Amino acid sequence: MREQDKTRAILDAIKDLHTNETFERALGRIVRNRRMSYEDYMDIIAEIRELANKKKIDLVEAARRIVKD
Repeated sequence: MREQDKTRAILDAIKDLHTNETFERALGRIVRNRRMSYEDYMDIIAEIRELANKKKIDLVEAARRIVKD
């Protein structure tokens, strides 16, 4: 998976987050729509969860920070 694909998927998941939808579900929907693999989803969400746990922040904020870097 290219870094650009990962970044675009994260940005789209943040932007297209539906009311009462978890970030994981939004990201999964975006990954499926982009025809990315389940492994791609797992790699992305693992990185986001790791940062969220480390910094004690929610997944959306962790995703935003990953995209900034």
